[in-house]
Amino acid sequence: MPSLPHRLCAHLQNTSRAFASITPVPYSRTSLAVTSILLRQGLISNLTFGSPSSPDPSVFPNLPVSERTLWVYHKYRDGRPVLKHISLVSRPSQRLVLDNKEIGLLLTGRRAKRIPGVGLGEFLIIRVVKNQGRQGTGTAQETGVYMEGWEAWRAGMGGEVVCRVG
Repeated sequence: MPSLPHRLCAHLQNTSRAFASITPVPYSRTSLAVTSILLRQGLISNLTFGSPSSPDPSVFPNLPVSERTLWVYHKYRDGRPVLKHISLVSRPSQRLVLDNKEIGLLLTGRRAKRIPGVGLGEFLIIRVVKNQGRQGTGTAQETGVYMEGWEAWRAGMGGEVVCRVG
């Protein structure tokens, strides 16, 4: 089971509230997926690869995996952070997996499985699990794809509600 981005969520919220214009985040598939969704939704202004000391994309491929870093550029409007809050919904001790119908309820502002509905200016990040069977072996390999809530709902998929962003 992949780890939840709890450190990423806390770090982005804290640096946004501290008015940091740029912040480094350790590179992982999860952090890249979550920050890419934030970029598409307009909550951060830019995302670039780099080293721990500088946002230089040219050195990124040559670095060891442990030193690869994502640099997130925060966005501010009228002296306030655009990324107001980002919080985990699913917890390591209690994973919240919803089907497509329940995701639709959440997105239209209604409660589903003890989760309050999404309010104005909020969206959900959902990890959709796709089972890909290998031919000949009979085993299934799980891969998680992170999607914005409306994307997952339109695609007819359910999944784990990872975090709520506003």
